[in-house]
Amino acid sequence: MIPRSTRSLAPLALACLAAAVAGCGGTQHLSEYDFTGHSLAVVSYAPYGPDLWTGKVDLKSDNPVSAVIDAGSRAAKEIEGRRARARLDSAASHVDLARLMAASLLERSSRYLGARPVEDRASADYLLELDVRQLAIDARRETQARLYMEGTVSLLDRTTGREIWHTRVTANDPLTPTFRHDGDIPGDVVTAGALYTLSVDDFERMLQDMANLSSRAVLDRLRSDLRDVREHQRP
Repeated sequence: MIPRSTRSLAPLALACLAAAVAGCGGTQHLSEYDFTGHSLAVVSYAPYGPDLWTGKVDLKSDNPVSAVIDAGSRAAKEIEGRRARARLDSAASHVDLARLMAASLLERSSRYLGARPVEDRASADYLLELDVRQLAIDARRETQARLYMEGTVSLLDRTTGREIWHTRVTANDPLTPTFRHDGDIPGDVVTAGALYTLSVDDFERMLQDMANLSSRAVLDRLRSDLRDVREHQRP
C-alpha cells in the first residue's frame, strides 16, 4: 500500500511531469521580461560543415547483366559523391557557418524583442544561444536535393544565467539555384545529379543559404512564441 503522504504527492508529480513533457517546465518565461532598451548578443555553435547524404542504388536483380550495370552505376555515383564531398569540404573551409548564423540572427531577433543588438556577449544583458546539432545536404532522392538542419536555441539572462526560453528547431527546405551556375539547372529545381556538378564557389553560396535557413527557423519560432505571449498580455 502506498503511504498516504506519498499518495498526496502523486497528482502534483504527475502535473509536473505533464508540464515538462509539454515544454512548460520552467523554461518559457518570455512574459516575465521586458527586453526594451536592454542589450542582446547572439552565440552560435555549428558543425564545421554539413553532411552530404547520397543515395544508394538497389543492387537486387535476377538478371546478371542488370546487376553489373547497377553496380557500375553505383560505383560512378560513389565517385561523383566523393568528388562533390571534397568540393563541399573546400567550401566549408572558406565559410564560417557559426558566424553567418549569428550575424543573421542578431539583427532580426533583437528587433522582435525590442532589444539593442551588441556584438560583445560579455557585456550583453541577454544572450540568444543557437546550438546546431546537424546540418546536411540531402541528395538521396533523384528529384530534388534538400537542405536540412536540426538544433536547439535558448534565450538566457546573462547576469543570472536563467533560461528564459528554450526550444528545438528543425528545417527541411528544397535546395533552389540561388547561386550562379553555368550548367543546365532547370527552373527552381536542383537535383542530386546537378548537385554533383557544382563548383566550390557554388557550394560556398549554398552554405550561406544554409546559414539563412537555420536563422530563419529560429526567428520563425521566436516570433511565433512572442506573438502568443503578447496576445495573452493584452487587456
